Amino acid sequence: MPSTSMSVSRLELLKFMNSGDLDANGHHTGMTGLIGEPLAVGLILHHLRQTNPGAALISTKVTNGAKKGPRLDAWIDDGQGKLYQTEIKMWGGNAIGGVYLAPDTSHEQLREIGQRQWHRWIWDQENTRFQEALVQKVLTPMLPPSELDKASYTVEPLLCLWWLVHPDDTDTSWTTVPLTPTPEFPFPQVHVFSLTRYLMDLEEDVLHLELPLLEQRFAWLDRIFPDPPAL
Repeated sequence: MPSTSMSVSRLELLKFMNSGDLDANGHHTGMTGLIGEPLAVGLILHHLRQTNPGAALISTKVTNGAKKGPRLDAWIDDGQGKLYQTEIKMWGGNAIGGVYLAPDTSHEQLREIGQRQWHRWIWDQENTRFQEALVQKVLTPMLPPSELDKASYTVEPLLCLWWLVHPDDTDTSWTTVPLTPTPEFPFPQVHVFSLTRYLMDLEEDVLHLELPLLEQRFAWLDRIFPDPPAL
């Protein structure tokens, strides 16, 4: 689907999402509504393409095939036979209730904070499920895009969070969590990707990301505001 390659300042993005910068106050909801999901997809592809250059976004329409019911955010092909039905949550440190993270936070602190966030807000260890229905829906089977050869793919759920989260004793941005399958949620595992941890682990100042839908959204801004003020 249409995407635009754009340069993204890694540190400025972290500052806006996580550092508690006062200039970001009041802008988080509006900005993430405009650019949040494209950025998340771009970062997922950036991660997958480190090992699988063929990783690609297939679609941003993810439903169970009914007019009503849960909706997810993206179908992503990992380039090696996995098709991720992906849910993106743009909760960040600068959002209400978030945890501020300084750029120089140590790996030990990141792991400690991430594990605390995981068990307090995300994961129900006793019942091996997510605590919130808004997150648990990632485990609902979705209808893959009709143009794909379903026999060529294994569908797996992927939860992408801006929050810093670390399941159990993990110390990575991408984690696979085993599940107890049920008729309603039949997957044996779910992948969890922390955008914040991924960005904090990278060293590049500027990332070159493929950002779906962003060009079209910027084009609408140009049409709505044809004579923007000089900055």
